[in-house]
Amino acid sequence: MRIGHGYDAHRFAADCPLIIGGVAIPHELGMEAHSDGDVMIHALCDGLLGAAGLGDIGRHFPDTSDQFKDIDSRILLRDVVAQLQQQGLSINNVDVTILAQTPKMA
Repeated sequence: MRIGHGYDAHRFAADCPLIIGGVAIPHELGMEAHSDGDVMIHALCDGLLGAAGLGDIGRHFPDTSDQFKDIDSRILLRDVVAQLQQQGLSINNVDVTILAQTPKMA
């Protein structure tokens, strides 16, 4: 069994989308980011890569690359899953915790 721990944080900013887990959330503020700023998927990717011993999300999808500018984070997650499968690994369970004062989520 392998266990990874992923973490991600972005600043709130006006005129940016708020996407959490691939879902666009109506809110006056979004996440300032090079990609779509989906903190949940970014943390998940980071944890999966760490569990596989493949480094972190920044190594695979650097924010200095135009290739990942405004990219849908679900594409990044699909790539990470493919990398795990190439290593003969499978995902059995994930647990994601979101810490946010706003927006209210239930």
